[in-house]
Amino acid sequence: MKNKNFFQRMAQLIAIFGLSLLIGNISAFIAMNMLSTPKDTLFFLWQRRFIDAMVQLGMIKGMWLFFIGNIVIYLCQRTRKNLLLLILSIIVFVLGEFFIVPLSYKTSLVAFQQYEMNQVISDFLIIKHKEDVLGGLNLFILLTYLVISICYKQEENR
Repeated sequence: MKNKNFFQRMAQLIAIFGLSLLIGNISAFIAMNMLSTPKDTLFFLWQRRFIDAMVQLGMIKGMWLFFIGNIVIYLCQRTRKNLLLLILSIIVFVLGEFFIVPLSYKTSLVAFQQYEMNQVISDFLIIKHKEDVLGGLNLFILLTYLVISICYKQEENR
């Protein structure tokens, strides 16, 4: 029983750390988008270098920590609340790992190409918009996760 509590507490810490990394990164991405102007190739180049570094340093690691932490939490205490939180973490992970991160790399590639041409390419703005929308969806899911984890009453083990 004590081992289960220890693993559950460690998993909660890992999940919270992952959640913090994800929300922190998304907040930085939102701030970067607020600073951008539609025709500035130099800014987009700098922005994409920053975003690529943030994706590597925080986003990917945060998704994995968040996902693994929620798996262990559910395995330690199989409740409806923990199942719901696990499902939300799976959605965040799949959306991030298989859609947002690849789209982010594609957006950066186009940004680097347009900088060399010294012209904003319409494809860049389209791809970047898709990345922003998916990132916003992920943020909504993360905030939903946070509200559920705080407000939803934990029922007894089944």
